[in-house]
Amino acid sequence: MLTDSESLSYLAPLARMFGAAAVQLPALLDAYRTGGGVGWAEFGVDMRESQADMNRPWFLHQLAEVLASVPDVDAVLRQPRARIADIGCGAGWSSIALSHAYPESSVEGWDVDAPSIELARANALTAGLTDRLTFSSADASGLGEASYDALFAFECVHDMPRAVEVLAAMRRAVRSSGAVVVMDEAVADTFAPPGDDLEKLMYGFSLFVCLQDGMSSQPSAGTGTVMRVDTLRAYAREASFSDVEVLPTEEFGFWRFYSLLP
Repeated sequence: MLTDSESLSYLAPLARMFGAAAVQLPALLDAYRTGGGVGWAEFGVDMRESQADMNRPWFLHQLAEVLASVPDVDAVLRQPRARIADIGCGAGWSSIALSHAYPESSVEGWDVDAPSIELARANALTAGLTDRLTFSSADASGLGEASYDALFAFECVHDMPRAVEVLAAMRRAVRSSGAVVVMDEAVADTFAPPGDDLEKLMYGFSLFVCLQDGMSSQPSAGTGTVMRVDTLRAYAREASFSDVEVLPTEEFGFWRFYSLLP
């Protein structure tokens, strides 16, 4: 849990994450008083890298198995020369995992945080994947029309100030036979106090990190970490998807997978 960075139980980066939030307490207090936010850039390198280090073992060691267990999605990804977009890719571990799992595909990672993209490019270079894995420091508006066979958003929709706009861009970008998959926190379907330990943990993350990141750019949906399925469904329908389906995947850490239906 503390020393094996390849373990699915690896939690050491949490200490660094808490430290990154703690030094921003004055800014967080001001944000709650004024209705503003504290952005990812303000949280800095400790937050950025600890988030990546927490998710890395799950992406590298479990993501391929999860996607293979969903035949419709797996079939799209296994098409020769499949084009895949990873929106909100952060340090690139999800993109790297997709490239390893589907070697005949080309994967593009997108993120608005330029330092995260620099980190992702370095990680891809170390992994030897730069020939079929690229990264762009840009928002989803540049995706283009009907350009991708599959689009993913791993643990980032709840952070987005304008989630509907991003999902709408993904809807336009996916080809008619393609797939759009969102992975986000596996919180309860409905609010029911006092909540279990996972709910309490996610509300803590929301108050100190995710909600404030989303609120740092206005106008903002102000979603926060606890994004329930009906909230995602409402966003998806407003973005011109017909519905959201919870995918029948095995347990994957704190997260749940959703398919956004055309």
